[in-house]
Amino acid sequence: MEHKLHRTDRQLASAGAVLEFYRDTMVLPDGQVQTWDYVHHKKGGGACTVPVLPDGRILLIRQFRPAIDREALELPAGARDSSGEDPAVTAARELEEETGYRPGRMTKLAHILTAIAWCNESTDIYLARDLEPVSSQHLDEAEEIELCIMSLDDLCNRIFAGEIQDAKTVAGIMAYRSFLAMEEQKNAAASSEAQAPEDSGDSFRSAGSANRGQKGQGDGPGKPSGGIQRPETMLDKLRRIVRRAHTG
Repeated sequence: MEHKLHRTDRQLASAGAVLEFYRDTMVLPDGQVQTWDYVHHKKGGGACTVPVLPDGRILLIRQFRPAIDREALELPAGARDSSGEDPAVTAARELEEETGYRPGRMTKLAHILTAIAWCNESTDIYLARDLEPVSSQHLDEAEEIELCIMSLDDLCNRIFAGEIQDAKTVAGIMAYRSFLAMEEQKNAAASSEAQAPEDSGDSFRSAGSANRGQKGQGDGPGKPSGGIQRPETMLDKLRRIVRRAHTG
């Protein structure tokens, strides 16, 4: 599809270690020309995990974020080492470095674009299960991280109350909540299918037993017997003709 809003030029304004800042020349649908900002993440972004402990609670980290000048409660996450790195590798590495836990199983939950209006950064979110404590934290020189353990219900309540605002954390917790709901539906459907043949057989046998118990209780050929209309057979017709002959 061809769009009226389009870019005619992109110029590099500044470059950092991870990010590049550009000035885009944009033509608007009404023909006006404007300059927009664009931020390019050199590695494409990163990955994070929803680490679930054996008791069902979730492992999180709390750290100070200078960009917002306060602490934030977050899922363990980090940037890729290179643009071509498998995000599952990134997620597992960052989980172990920040928490000391290694995942036994990883399941992809979501892929999000962090700030779609002006940045290309993306984050892949994984469910991490069968966690194994393998070491102490291996933090970067700039990291001060406190580990926190919370229930899913508590985290959802904190999100709804506005206490948790980090985008990847909100997306990850909500994705995990949906994942659990879908698993419950699948298990319920599988359980129903497994019971269906036995239930159908019981219903069939019960109906057959009821019909056998009502045998001989009908009101005559072609008449209802036990509430079920039995079709008239050839023998019934012959018997009816014979009765009429005898009664003249």
